[in-house]
Amino acid sequence: MELISVQQLVSGDRYEGKVRAFEVLARGAAQEPEGWRHGVAGVRDAVHEEKQKVKEDRRKKLETLNNSRVRLESLQDLEAIVRLRKQKRSRKRVRPTEPKPEPAVLAEPVDAVRFLQAVLENQVPMIDKYLADGGDPNVHDQFRCTALHWACLRGHAEIVDKLLAAGAKLEPRDMLEATPVLWACRGGHLDVLQRLLDRGAKVSTRDKLRSTALHVAVRTGHCDCAEHLIACGAEIDAQDKEGDTPIHDAIRLGRFKAVKTLLMYGANLSVWNQEALRPVDLVKDWQRGIRHTLQTCADRQRPPRPH
Repeated sequence: MELISVQQLVSGDRYEGKVRAFEVLARGAAQEPEGWRHGVAGVRDAVHEEKQKVKEDRRKKLETLNNSRVRLESLQDLEAIVRLRKQKRSRKRVRPTEPKPEPAVLAEPVDAVRFLQAVLENQVPMIDKYLADGGDPNVHDQFRCTALHWACLRGHAEIVDKLLAAGAKLEPRDMLEATPVLWACRGGHLDVLQRLLDRGAKVSTRDKLRSTALHVAVRTGHCDCAEHLIACGAEIDAQDKEGDTPIHDAIRLGRFKAVKTLLMYGANLSVWNQEALRPVDLVKDWQRGIRHTLQTCADRQRPPRPH
């Protein structure tokens, strides 16, 4: 806040200063532009100069825009642009490849527990060390699961080849009497399943619950494995301990893609399980469309009545 002396208050100089300052400011604002002092001709010249300046700015902007655009005057120009864009994309995609670290040489021996853990974690150097030292490839854990079981479940095809080459049994059975073929179907690894079957593994093998590999593939929803098993001769209407066929399991679990695959290969819809239920009886009440489709397929499968 401004302080006022007694003299200014009495004489009024403070207010006179404010008035004078206002008058100076007013006179400066009221001054005419330089072009206006020469009358109407000066105003016209000022307006003309302003228009010329705007036109020049527009011309420069348009020239800059035209220079930035790509000119296509011939087919060669278009080909050159396409070639340059491809080169630009390739430069973006190509990344410098980092050199792979050399595998560490394991000096200490690998025991059976570390070997099975290495199979789970896909640690190839540790597996090679174990097998090179004469380790048993058929060693198993407390559930009688061998390294081949775990490799098939995880889909480690390279390890599967190494184990089989080292003398691993093709069809060892775990505590539930499941073979690696069933484990490969449970994991959904078609390449591993093909390796096992090509080496002579049985496609019709069953576990303790009388489930086949096709049962397992359908329950887990791996239709590619199921289709390969059918192509290799798997029994499509095989029944497990409860009398369920693969299509029983597919309908009960809602695996409708598997249902379609099984129907395409001629699955029987008239088989009764231990509870006296056919596959169509397992369809939920609200699934009317599916029930109608399955019932139509079942009617077509019935033999015609003799006349």
